[in-house]
Amino acid sequence: MAETTVVTQPGEKEGLKSKSFSFFNDVAREMRKVSWPKRTELQDATVITLVMCVAMAVFTFGVDKIFETVIRGLYRIL
Repeated sequence: MAETTVVTQPGEKEGLKSKSFSFFNDVAREMRKVSWPKRTELQDATVITLVMCVAMAVFTFGVDKIFETVIRGLYRIL
């Protein structure tokens, strides 16, 4: 499939309507090239993302509690 590119000369001015049409035409052309994931791939990626978010939240909570305990202990000593 051959693509055509419109080249304007430095003196020529493209109108807003023409620029907008060209932009959306280019977007539509590029979207046809995208390889979209299958439903199962999307579900797997979603589950992995949610599990990682929960794991990071638990890890952050644990580290926060450890630091909190250490700092409270230091305040008691001082």
